[in-house]
Amino acid sequence: MNETSNHEKKKGLSKLFTMEMPHTYLLIFAILVICAILTYVIPAGQFDTAPNETGREILIPGTFHAVEQNPVSLYDFFNAIPTGLSEMSSLIFFVMIAGGSFAIINATQTIDIVINKLVKALEGKEHLIVFVIMFLFSLLGGLIGFDAECVIFVPICITLARRMGYDSITGIAMVMCGAFVGSSVGTFNPYATAVAQGIVGLPIFSGAWYRMIMHVVILIAVVLYTTWYAERVKKDPTKSYCYNVEQAHLKSGQADKLNYTTTTTLSLRNILVLLTMVIGFAIIIYGAMVMDWFASEMSPIFLAMGIIAGVVGGLSGNKICQTWIDGAKSMMFACLVIGMGRGILVVMEDGMIFHTILNALSGILSILPSSLIAVGMFVINIVINFFVPSGSGLAALVMPLMGPLAQMTGITAQTAVIAFQCAAGFSDCVIPTSSTTNACIGAGGVNFIQWFRFAGKLALIEWGLSIVFIIIATMIHLA
Repeated sequence: MNETSNHEKKKGLSKLFTMEMPHTYLLIFAILVICAILTYVIPAGQFDTAPNETGREILIPGTFHAVEQNPVSLYDFFNAIPTGLSEMSSLIFFVMIAGGSFAIINATQTIDIVINKLVKALEGKEHLIVFVIMFLFSLLGGLIGFDAECVIFVPICITLARRMGYDSITGIAMVMCGAFVGSSVGTFNPYATAVAQGIVGLPIFSGAWYRMIMHVVILIAVVLYTTWYAERVKKDPTKSYCYNVEQAHLKSGQADKLNYTTTTTLSLRNILVLLTMVIGFAIIIYGAMVMDWFASEMSPIFLAMGIIAGVVGGLSGNKICQTWIDGAKSMMFACLVIGMGRGILVVMEDGMIFHTILNALSGILSILPSSLIAVGMFVINIVINFFVPSGSGLAALVMPLMGPLAQMTGITAQTAVIAFQCAAGFSDCVIPTSSTTNACIGAGGVNFIQWFRFAGKLALIEWGLSIVFIIIATMIHLA
């Protein structure tokens, strides 16, 4: 009797202290609540702004002043998410359209056949596939600022990762972490690098030689870590941080059984689908590099690419329509999380506390020893990026303050830009407010806690290497 009673008590305590993994939406909503409460606590304040040469509004250093307190009302709090969805509508529609188009391409089985050929050709050398994919996405990140767009490739790379015996997290990392290395170091990133350097008066893309070295070193570290994790999962699937996701996938069998083929032979229709994709991506890359295209300009290309691929791939009109709907539907989690993440900034801007926080953090920098200023910039930019996970948007907010501060303390403007970029880019993969991160892990069916177990260690590696490069840049007075 006593043993039974003790067993029941232990069981009850076990249930009491067993925490369920919080949903990504719940995490973001909790941050929204905290930010809304802070609008009642933190004094409201504002910097004056003025347009720069490109027309972008930037802050004017030394103009911070208190304004009337403007706490967020209950209505404004709940309106923050619809407002965030509206402000991010071009990106949201891009993700939906691209998701639908890739579903059509997948339905032609062309991607499956290419994956089969790749896995067969490199059997036993799967780590080379991880390297090649991460290298390619890092190039896209470094050359055209490829960031949020990478979500559309996540389902394909997850399928590839699973065929190689890896898991969803490996597939997500191959795409997103590779792209983040390129866009964070930003050798020729037309968004974060160009905006930040323009604000502090540097020639656009100056210091490229130093960034190239950073790119290579950090990419190698990221590839090695990802490969180590992937091989560990392959040897023992229970080591996967998303083991429950993989088990559910195996039990349902939906993803691979619907369109899976074991053939490695490309038919004429498959070749035409591949040709459609190559032409489509060539147009997109040209548009991004030469014509400053972003999500809204890329969306029609993806739409056309999906429809044409469906037609040449032999799908019926009804099949194309239904598959497109299913593909867009699969991206709904990612689309909603993009708007919710934006809602955090909406709350802080409506409550007029963001500039107050920015002013306080820049004040902390001014009292640090000169030898620690650049590292201090790096740390503070990580904090600010939590609320504004946008490379060019964050640059417009912080660089007008960081630039003059760097000058006053003997830090070169180039070093300040590198500190900003590494902080903004490499923290994106571990903050629950990043639209790109949430969209990618959402597309892979992985929750934020599971992803953080993988990405948290990776971020520490990236931050450690970033600090080393920032210190070296400070020592050599990188110009």
